[in-house]
Amino acid sequence: MTVLDFLLQHVALVVLVLASGLMLVWPEVQSLIAQEKSVTTLEATHLINQRHALVIDLRREKDFALGHLPNARHYPTDELNARVAELSQWKERPVLLVASAQSTGTARQTLLKAGFADVFVLKGGMTAWVEANLPIARSSSPQ
Repeated sequence: MTVLDFLLQHVALVVLVLASGLMLVWPEVQSLIAQEKSVTTLEATHLINQRHALVIDLRREKDFALGHLPNARHYPTDELNARVAELSQWKERPVLLVASAQSTGTARQTLLKAGFADVFVLKGGMTAWVEANLPIARSSSPQ
């Protein structure tokens, strides 16, 4: 039996292997497409403390209220495009985006199109921040 015969007789298996491989690399492909600049929690603290980065939390209001990075501004992903003009005074500062999912690519592109030069994404989002035992703030209303 040749390799070609095997592949033809086991098409479903080949499709399954290809699909699972694609699912494994998809997050990396998305990052490359968005040209995402991901930073670790250590790099994020450097951006905040040394370069005075503007922290934008893209999560839902209830998640933001439960805990967020200190001094983070709350701009949910679905509102960012309409409210980006509110951020124009900080275009010269680096921006750190915080989310709990892969919603940062669109937000990053929105800010880049609006003239922000340095837009970074916290790798692992709020989960990574909490796991690193870094300080969080809580509020009952968004900032």
